[in-house]
This record gives sequence, C-alpha cells and structure tokens, in this order.
Amino acid sequence: MALGPQDWERGLSADLKRPVRVHYGRARRSVVRAAEEGGVLVVRLNAMFADAPPEVRSSLSSWLRSGKRAPRACRILDGWIDQRLALLHQEEPRRVALRTRGSCYDLERLARGVVQEFFKGEFVGDCEPRITWGRASKSRSHHTLRLGSYDHSQRLVRIHTVLDQPGVPEWFVRYVVFHEFLHAALDSTPVEPTPRPRRHHGPEFRAREAKYPDFERVMAWERATISALIVSARTQRPLRETPRTARALAAGGRGIQRAQFDKRS
Repeated sequence: MALGPQDWERGLSADLKRPVRVHYGRARRSVVRAAEEGGVLVVRLNAMFADAPPEVRSSLSSWLRSGKRAPRACRILDGWIDQRLALLHQEEPRRVALRTRGSCYDLERLARGVVQEFFKGEFVGDCEPRITWGRASKSRSHHTLRLGSYDHSQRLVRIHTVLDQPGVPEWFVRYVVFHEFLHAALDSTPVEPTPRPRRHHGPEFRAREAKYPDFERVMAWERATISALIVSARTQRPLRETPRTARALAAGGRGIQRAQFDKRS
C-alpha cells in the first residue's frame, strides 16, 4: 500500500518523538530535505517515497535523528535513492536545457580543459557528463550553499550561478568543475537497473582531489568566502571582497566545508 504524507508524519513523529510534518514533491536534486519551522520538523520528500520499503523507512528515521553518525542508514538510503532515480529517469526522462555560457565564465570551455588535463581517456563514448549553470534564483538558505552538484541519473553537472561573477576567481570555478567531474569519473554506470551503493567522498576520491594543483589555495579561499557567497546567493548582490578573502587569494590553507559542494556528502 502506498504511503501518504500523513503515514510518514505518524511514523516519523513516533520514531523521533517530536512533531513532524511531511510534504511530497517532485524534486530530483534534493529528494530529502528537512528543516525546523516553528518547532516542527518539516520534511520534504520526493513522491517516490510513497513506495519506500520498511528498511528505508527506518533508515530515514535514523538519518533524521543522527545524520552521518548513522552510516548504515546512510548507505541504505543512498542505495535506494540511486536505484529509484535511475528507474525514474528511464521512465520519465527530464529535458534539461543546458546553459554553459555565463556572464563571466564559460563552463563548456572550463570543462574541456578539466577533462583534457585530469580525465583524459576516462569518459568513453557518451559517458562524459554534461554541464550547465543552475537556475538563477535567490537562495533561501542562511547557512548552506551547494556550489556544485552531480546528478547520477542524468550524468549532469550543475554549477551554482553565484560563482558566475567577477569576485570569484576562475581558478576556483575550475576546481568546482573538477570536483563534480571527479564524481562522474568514479561513478557507476548511470543506466544500471540496480546501481551499487557509492561512497560519495571515498578514499580514492579524496586521494585524487588532494593532488589537484592549487588545492591548498582553493580550500583557503572557500573557507574565507563561503559566508559571503551564501549572502550573495540569497540577496543576488555581487560578492564583496573582504580583507580575509583578499588574503586567501594569495595564501594556502587546509580544511573545507565539503557539504557545500554536493547533493549528498
């Protein structure tokens, strides 16, 4: 029997011991989203969760309660979501109008250079991912920002339009393109009926990422600028350079808020 939002509300409220409100939608980039609203946990799910089996239901409760501290629940959710998205893409493919030329940066040119330098011979036939700027709309978030994402089901890389402005150095945009193409290079076959669960930032990913030229400077600039980028995405105003971001342009550093880059980290 298909689960309705009310069924999820009853189950999640009982598991989490708190009020939960559930809405169904059709989003494929963020199939699960949760946020506090007036003391209530509001969970937005892709409508495919109407058919979720019992282990996925319990895994969603565990993930909402503990996040990454529930690795088994994360693996179960990731595997099931990947499988359902792949099937959904086969049954109802979405037409995406690619937009690669922005006001400042041409993603097609950057992607060609990235593939030539870092992924030569890895994308055979039509396996090379497509790339596009995301939708130019105001962000509602005050705390997080996805600078890029890789859609496994469509082999599509999206780059946030907040990066298409003079205040963002080209070498940083190029790194974000590299980061998402690395996901594609390490990905399983996109049309596989039952794709294997994937570790989003596994050892091989981190090892190859760490060899990226200018890696330290990229990380330092991201750390220094992410708050200003969030404001720019929310207000649609140009990025303002601060003394901290100016120093980061010339200095290296360690650490990164990795969750800013991908749909599921």
